[in-house]
Amino acid sequence: MKKTRILTAVMLTAALGLTACSGNGGTEETSGGKKSESGEKVLKTYFSDTPQTLNPHTTADNYELLLDMSATLYREIWDEEAGAKTFVPSLADGDPVAKDDSHKVWTIKVQDGFTFTDGTEINAETVEYSIKMLNDPKLANRNVNATNFENGDAYLKGECDWEEVGFQAIDENTIEVTYAENYEPESAKDVKDLFCFVGTAVVNPEVYDSCLNADKTECSYGSSLDKFMASALYEPTSLIQGQYLELTRRTDGKAPLEDVYTPDKVEYQAITDANTIVQMFEKGELDAVVANQPAYDEYDGARYVYTIDNYGLFINSETPTCEALKDVNLRYAFYWGLDRESVVKAVFPTALPSAYQYVPFSTMPDPADKDNKTVMYHETKEAKAIRMDGHEVTQEGYDADLAKEYFDKAYQANGGQKISITAIYSDNSEVSKTWAEAIQSAYQELFGEDKLEIKLQATPAAIIYEEIARDKMNYDMCLSCGWANTYDAPWNNTNFVYSGPYVYNTQYCVIADDELSKQWDDLFYKCAMYDYRWDAQKKLEATAKMEEILYNDCSFIPAYSGGSRYFFSSKITPLMDEGDPELKFCLMQAKFN
Repeated sequence: MKKTRILTAVMLTAALGLTACSGNGGTEETSGGKKSESGEKVLKTYFSDTPQTLNPHTTADNYELLLDMSATLYREIWDEEAGAKTFVPSLADGDPVAKDDSHKVWTIKVQDGFTFTDGTEINAETVEYSIKMLNDPKLANRNVNATNFENGDAYLKGECDWEEVGFQAIDENTIEVTYAENYEPESAKDVKDLFCFVGTAVVNPEVYDSCLNADKTECSYGSSLDKFMASALYEPTSLIQGQYLELTRRTDGKAPLEDVYTPDKVEYQAITDANTIVQMFEKGELDAVVANQPAYDEYDGARYVYTIDNYGLFINSETPTCEALKDVNLRYAFYWGLDRESVVKAVFPTALPSAYQYVPFSTMPDPADKDNKTVMYHETKEAKAIRMDGHEVTQEGYDADLAKEYFDKAYQANGGQKISITAIYSDNSEVSKTWAEAIQSAYQELFGEDKLEIKLQATPAAIIYEEIARDKMNYDMCLSCGWANTYDAPWNNTNFVYSGPYVYNTQYCVIADDELSKQWDDLFYKCAMYDYRWDAQKKLEATAKMEEILYNDCSFIPAYSGGSRYFFSSKITPLMDEGDPELKFCLMQAKFN
């Protein structure tokens, strides 16, 4: 099972305002690519910078781009017919197969016939070599993954030989994977998920060995085109560092997924200035752009993709400076009193307003077929049955009259005295300030300035992290925060953070009621490691109960998920109307008109 890292307290950021690269000072490299021919399907796109390395073991970004050049056992793609993303075999020959019901030992077959661009055959031994070098203790590569395998941790610490690690080629076409305790995959889908990660891509053994230094503590593989060998469908044929990258489709018939990806050539330009990007798009120099600026609000043909982040308001139910916030009725008032459609759209017009604790597009394994299908979590009867103090929850989550009822209860409980709250927000942009002022105005207008005062306090982002940390909790309300969701496992989507294998600790925010906190913890562990781990129905029921606890505690007021607006040239048509949070619009699968 892949270790999951939950990002918490994600700060609001403004759009970048950097200037574009000038086009000078780069050094061009080529590797024998052919000139474009008439009728070629050329995709013209951009990124913020060229990859710092093409080595899948060390790369820190551009994962999808590197996967177009370096093949993994499996690849995640968009299935147009199903209208969902799915894992498909790339180098692998079919799905992984579990040895028995314990799910501890799995075998993966490797297809015959695939090669690197120099003709070197790719087989199970190539895959094992690549995984071994990825996890070599001397190299200390960024993307290590041996901790999932039996004896993997010991190998990384130099305490055992590779032959003792649970990842071995048992013949030229078969990999056997033995997982460490608590990392046993729930299904073949989880195995495929691990082996579509860029770090597990194959490297050319001969070239890789030649790039190691004398004591084998450093490797320059992928630092230039002559120190790299493509194994996927595309090879890099031109690179000008900091400016330009060109990928050309292989035509040797020795690369995987030929029937999935559509361009013959892909041209990437390094651009960061938003206005420059849109201008180039208008001139036909780019085929797809992100254009979030207000000047383009009236453009036709926009398509949106939303982030997995759930932004909103943290409320400290333990604050010593505002006794009224300990009253859940006041927190309920803030929940129902936020007109997300109006307030969010006024500040973040491309965002997706939402009052859900778990993002609107969250999915769960389908209890009827958990290995192959998913269901939209909020459309399940379990999620629909959730009640917040007896009230049905919706994505809009706005009810001014109900909010006033709750506020009046809290106001009376406060002795009929004016409630004063200090709300911190990030000082990193005017957008953050505008958001804070919009929240302040909305609540004071709804509940009355004579009864409620929200004092805004601009605060450096780094200090906000410190103030809202669980061991400090020095704030009343925080307006520049949220958490990143594991949207295909909603029970992970909380104001808590843990690290593998599911070592749980409360880092930000708190569930005010101790008994409910213990209940939440119990359900969490059952979903993550114990009773419900392989039972999709039980996990769905537990997920709904965990979300209901968060609603009724109401220490986090969800407001929106971030969004980006895309425009596409008439030359291409994406496969989906709304982008996937991880795959975006799958440009490499776009149809050429």
